[in-house]
This record gives sequence, structure tokens and C-alpha cells, in this order.
Amino acid sequence: MSTDKELEDLNEEDIDEDEILAMLSPEELQELQSEMDVMIAPDESVPVGQRQKDQTEKPPTGSFDHRSLVDYLYWEKESKRMLEEERVPATLSMKRGKQWTLPSEKAPEQPETKESSDWVPPKEERQINKLKIPKLTLNTMKMTSRPSGNETNLESTLDKIRNNNPSITEVNLNNIENIPKEMLLDYVNALKKNKHVKTFSIANTGVDENIAYNLANMLRENRSIITLNIESNFITGKGIVAIIRCLQFNETLTELRFHNQRHMLGHHAEMEISRLLKANNTLLKMGYHFELPGPRMVVTNILTRNLDRQRQLRKEENEQNWLKQTKKQAL
Repeated sequence: MSTDKELEDLNEEDIDEDEILAMLSPEELQELQSEMDVMIAPDESVPVGQRQKDQTEKPPTGSFDHRSLVDYLYWEKESKRMLEEERVPATLSMKRGKQWTLPSEKAPEQPETKESSDWVPPKEERQINKLKIPKLTLNTMKMTSRPSGNETNLESTLDKIRNNNPSITEVNLNNIENIPKEMLLDYVNALKKNKHVKTFSIANTGVDENIAYNLANMLRENRSIITLNIESNFITGKGIVAIIRCLQFNETLTELRFHNQRHMLGHHAEMEISRLLKANNTLLKMGYHFELPGPRMVVTNILTRNLDRQRQLRKEENEQNWLKQTKKQAL
């Protein structure tokens, strides 16, 4: 009872907090701090980022050496590259010093010598079936004179286009190396009056701004090309805008692909493309990913409108054909 009375008589002024805290160990201080964080409400005047305690302390894992890390990543990459380059097709070879036998024969006994490491004990008999090794298919592979694999004869194809040969309906020059710019211009100019080529593809052929302007002029006159592919070239936004501007005079082209150019088109060019396409009613597919969401939605709506228009025209044409057939049957 006396102890309780003594505790009741103690005042807050008689307790020396500094002395008590000085007697606590670091572990006890940390535990006391964690309990106080739970019991005491945080001060709302303090920013949220400063109310929480630091929970990122941990012992260091070792000294950091940036140079060693960079060297390690470099040699790891080089090792993988060398392994990929050194991979060769597996070939069957006969090991030196090893004698193969047919099923009807037995392996002759050989005395044990230091030089022969593949000697088989005389008690065992090894029989090996004939291996049916398939012939390599190298002869069936198509060997091409160009690394790209495109075997289009540039001169003969150009002559057929100039002569308006009906057998040439698709011109594919994709990935052909080192095509002279003058020859590309000859192709574009020859297509102005051609009436049979439906597809013209010149992806990854080094098409520049000058050829893009000539393509735009060609589309103003040509009335046969349905698909134009100029992807992976060096055309800037001005060249693409020039091609799109000429589509208002073209009612034949239905697919245009110009993605993956060396230079970014830019936001201004994308806005101009979406504005100019409103005057075209025949383009149905476009191979390009717009960076801005606004032009992307506008072009999507325009292509959807053109698709619906084509569907309506087909429907009307089918109805007219049905009416003609009905009149013939009635007569």
C-alpha cells in the first residue's frame, strides 16, 4: 500500500525524462519510438512525406564499382553475340580410331594399346545399324544474287511498265539494295500513264523527299494503282503531306502505307494529314501509327466513313443488277 501511495504522490516535475532516456539502449529507444508512432496521432501540419519514419535503412551489400559493372555487361553481350555467330549446323563425323561394323559382321578383337582409347573388350560384340543420313536440302534452297532475296529485274520491269504491258500488275522493289535514284524516278514517271499496275511497293529502297514529290504528281494522273507501299524510307512530314494532298484528285488508291520513316513526321504533319484526308472518299487502309490521339481518331473516322460508303455503293450496284435480271426474266 505504501508503494501505491508513493506513486500517487509523485508529480510529473519529479520525473527526469532525459535521465531515463539516457539509460536506455539503442534497441530500447527504437522500440519506444515505434510504440509512440502507433499511440500518438501524426501532426497534420507536417507534410505527409515527413510523417512516416524511414524504413529504407539496411546494411550495405558491398562496395559499388561502376566501371566493373559496365565491363561485365559489355562482355556478357559480346559473349552472347559470339555464341550466336559460332553456331553452325550439326554435321555427322566419324571419330578417328573407332571402327564401325555392319549388323552381319562382328568387331574384330584388338589388342589393348596406349594409342587406342576406344577399344572394346573382346567378350562384348557391338552391332551398329546402318545410318540413313538424309540428304542436305541445300540444293533445294533458292540461291539469290541479292542479299534481300528480291529477284526483280529492274530494267526489264521498267520497260514493260513504259510499254503498258498488261502482264505487269504488281511491281515489288522492296529491300533491293542500292537502286539508283534516277531509276526510281523513271519507275514513278512511267507509272503516270500506266493502266495495268495495281500494286507499287518500294519499301526500304532509300526513297527521299524528291521522289516523294514525284509520287504525289504521279497519283494525280494515275488511275490504276490501288496499293502504294513506301514504308521504311527517308521521307519527311512535308513529303507525306504532299502525297496526301494529291489524294483529293485520286479516286483509285485504297491502301497507303508510309510507316517507319527515318524522320518523324511531327505533330503539325499529322494534323495536316487528318485535315486533308477529309476530301478523299476512297482510301480504306492506312499503314501509319499516329502519335497524337486527335488525328488518330479523325483518320479512323474517315476510313470508317469510306468503308461504309463503299458498302453502300456495292449494295446499290447489287440492287441494280437484280432489277436488270428481273426485267430480263419478265420479258
